[in-house]
Amino acid sequence: MTQFTAQPEMDAFTVSFLKKALFEEGEFELQSSDEFYDSNLTEEGMLVDWYKPETLGLKKKREQNPGWKWDGSKDGAGLLWGGCIESVDEMLRHAVPIPTLEQFAEIVLMLESSEEMPTAEQVRRVVRAFGERGILERVKGVLVGRPKAWYFNNQHSIEEQNKFRSDQQTVILETVRKYNSSIPVVQNLDFGHTDPQIPMPYGGEVRIDSASKKIFGTF
Repeated sequence: MTQFTAQPEMDAFTVSFLKKALFEEGEFELQSSDEFYDSNLTEEGMLVDWYKPETLGLKKKREQNPGWKWDGSKDGAGLLWGGCIESVDEMLRHAVPIPTLEQFAEIVLMLESSEEMPTAEQVRRVVRAFGERGILERVKGVLVGRPKAWYFNNQHSIEEQNKFRSDQQTVILETVRKYNSSIPVVQNLDFGHTDPQIPMPYGGEVRIDSASKKIFGTF
């Protein structure tokens, strides 16, 4: 819902993929946005705050998107499953039903982290749990959304945000590679808790073409 109420207007990148997800069918190539924004600060450092309606027409500060972080030369395709790292951690802890090991052999794992901003070590433990349960050795690939690195009660500087994202991306790749040396791992995608957004086809087909470094989703 926050994407529909983005200030001062919806992001064109988000709108373009919402239209595909809601009103079109077929396979579409996913893209990397030119810019992104994470914080609620404007270029001038003003806070865009729902409790201050006079600020809701202001535009949040954009940053140049460095693009996807790609590792692995193998292709991958399967059904998309996963979600917020903090949520899947709860699922693993409390025996919430998840796909079987046999089903994971046909799945591309999707992960991202929220405004809770788990540390890199906390993220490592969750990803390691997927490895110890035999999931990482079976999945066809791993897609990771851009980590949220700023929140109202944890307002990181740009330098701190960059380090936070880099640390998380490093531990995810290191941990996946301990259990699977060949699947494609693509990070910094536009889904999760930053903007703009691609509404990923959860439960639908995704295809990872490592030779061309392209990703396709079926809506």
